[in-house]
Amino acid sequence: MNNNIKLDKQEFIAKITLSKPPLNILNIDDLNYLSKVLGELNNQEKLKLIIIDSNQKVFSAGIDVSDHKKDKAVELLTAFHGVFYQLVSLKIPTLAVVNSGCYGGGFELALFCDFIIASDKADFSLPEIKLGCYPPVALAVLSSLIGNKKALELILTGNKINAENALKFGLINHLFKEDEIDQKTEEFINSIVSNSSSVIKTTVNAFKKINQSDLKEKLYISEKIYIEELIKLEDSEEGIKSFLEKRKPIWNEK
Repeated sequence: MNNNIKLDKQEFIAKITLSKPPLNILNIDDLNYLSKVLGELNNQEKLKLIIIDSNQKVFSAGIDVSDHKKDKAVELLTAFHGVFYQLVSLKIPTLAVVNSGCYGGGFELALFCDFIIASDKADFSLPEIKLGCYPPVALAVLSSLIGNKKALELILTGNKINAENALKFGLINHLFKEDEIDQKTEEFINSIVSNSSSVIKTTVNAFKKINQSDLKEKLYISEKIYIEELIKLEDSEEGIKSFLEKRKPIWNEK
């Protein structure tokens, strides 16, 4: 049981709601629980769609920075990537519904879903570079969505993009006004769940085998470099420390 992640399962639809005030900043326990929920849902025969949304002021501001410290980094990445290994293995399509801010690990979670629907109030960013880190999941998946140049720009600048640009870049499927997103999302959901569950699962499985067969390997490479190289850098340690101390980082520029 985890009060920060709520599950509402109906006959054909499961909704996972991120519910950790105020910013849905997830820690190791939250990530392990989310991975467990996804694994269990994958065994539901009648399930046709998994929705991930939020009931907080943002979709998610990412992962708890205090868990990025050297003594927890390996455990954190294992838990974090466990969620994405489950998503890669799912035969059930996933939809992220983003009504507001979607940052860091929260953005990576949305990116790994099969579909993203966003409101015109949503914005997105990968601010890890400002903390002396990189977003390991985005490194594995972002280029395939928007190309190498734009992917590297978002990763190395940490700049925010609004929902309109996210749609233009191909990061999201649909953009709706805040006052119509619920109705439009329901219409999108119905267009999927009106189809056969067995055909949906067979199609998703085929699509992933054809188009995403190398994602696990990419995640492994990203994780390996993160653990064996990145977290050993002085500037990586300084980035986390400065964030926790609420000050600007002092990079080692020797």
